[in-house]
Amino acid sequence: MSNKPASWIGKKRIGYGEAPLFLPDIDVYFKNDIQGAYHLVNELLAAGVTTLKGALLHNPEMCLPEGEVGYFVPGAGMHRERYRDVIDRHVVPLDTLRRIYSDAKNQGMDLVLSVYDEEGLQLALELEAVALKIPSSNIVHAPLIRSAAATGRVLMLDTGRSTMDEIDRAVAWAKASGAQTLIVQHSPPGPPAPPTDFNLNMMIDMGRKYQCHDSLSDHFRGIEMLLAATALGVDVLEKGVCLDDTKPDIDIAHALPISQVGETLAKIELIDQSLGSTTRTLPVDRPIPPDRMCLVAKNDLEIGTKITPDTVRFAFPQQGIPVERWDDYVGKPLAHAVKAGVAITEQDV
Repeated sequence: MSNKPASWIGKKRIGYGEAPLFLPDIDVYFKNDIQGAYHLVNELLAAGVTTLKGALLHNPEMCLPEGEVGYFVPGAGMHRERYRDVIDRHVVPLDTLRRIYSDAKNQGMDLVLSVYDEEGLQLALELEAVALKIPSSNIVHAPLIRSAAATGRVLMLDTGRSTMDEIDRAVAWAKASGAQTLIVQHSPPGPPAPPTDFNLNMMIDMGRKYQCHDSLSDHFRGIEMLLAATALGVDVLEKGVCLDDTKPDIDIAHALPISQVGETLAKIELIDQSLGSTTRTLPVDRPIPPDRMCLVAKNDLEIGTKITPDTVRFAFPQQGIPVERWDDYVGKPLAHAVKAGVAITEQDV
């Protein structure tokens, strides 16, 4: 539960007193399986998701033929291949993306969309996306950041694999270009990175440093980091979501199978509810807890015996003078004799 001033992302509020907004990211994991994309959207709707995260990766020419990329494949370790081949099998034409996300929007879902170029940005605006995301690859892309910030939409900056100086600069570009509601997203490395590389404290610190909303783009195998971030009071959670039978590929190792989304949402909600208030208020007429102690005669005490640590012990339940009133009674003489093991009452003093 965040302590940041509240903001709206479409129909959802984030910030003070609000549960973290969960963004299931279908990205372009579905590749050319358009029916698979529709299946993901429908399953998310059935799970109660109202804000859909997607990506507008449509132009393979954004990647030159040279260069390789490595990614983790469970059971096989690190796999390397030509980066352009990865992009070629993931790009989806703008018209197809328009149909997929229009359908989701028509079913009542708010859209948060990653943009990689001006064409994608224009489609996001056409689709009335409630927030725009600058992916980590574009944290250094001044023209794109400035264009997105100038739209007035909520802006997310993914800080993965960037230096603190690069983050500072990107935030400055965004704020100078008119970004009103800014979400700076902590993006730890993907598997097989160990938990010690996640540095979730950095996520919270960036929210304070930049006076913005904080977020986690989760690349851990499993949901443990989502739950940890929830316990820290994060504003926005993002996690890749794929079809249950998706074959190994880039980013799939840390994506959440669609069948696990409902259970994950329930656990996030449970942890958020457990955070509660910063103080405790109990009814003034509440029953006294049965293990609160009172003053009890250590031995048979005669009239005039003074209440001291030598003559009194403490026991529960509270049938006599409450132990918290010790300072009021220590040193005072008894007006009545009290048998050993019997609670001393106010009338006895």
